[in-house]
Amino acid sequence: MKARKILVVDDDRNNRIALSESFKDTHYEVDCTASAAYAIAKIIQGNSPVVVLSDTFEEDISVNDVVTIMKKCNHNLKIILIADDTSLETLKKLREEGIFYHSLKPRTKSDFNELNLAIQAIRS
Repeated sequence: MKARKILVVDDDRNNRIALSESFKDTHYEVDCTASAAYAIAKIIQGNSPVVVLSDTFEEDISVNDVVTIMKKCNHNLKIILIADDTSLETLKKLREEGIFYHSLKPRTKSDFNELNLAIQAIRS
């Protein structure tokens, strides 16, 4: 049986580590990257059915473009967007693209619990 996988994409190393740690009890295998290109390659390979996506990457590319490309590669992909400074207009476009969930960047245990609930909802 294939392991369920989460890909965490964020240019902030501390956020990647914190998110990875918070998903330990979800029974998903967690991979992390700062690179949108790496993330897209993983999607193309079919390796990550769930993506926890920040709005900043190593590359100078918009989150809109990354989400659009990812959804074209796998329309069943579940994307959880973690972004603090994204405009309402951008969030509306991303919802139309098919993101599964949007959250502010987690800072407290409660915030991380909220993300874990979103992950659990995907498995249901």
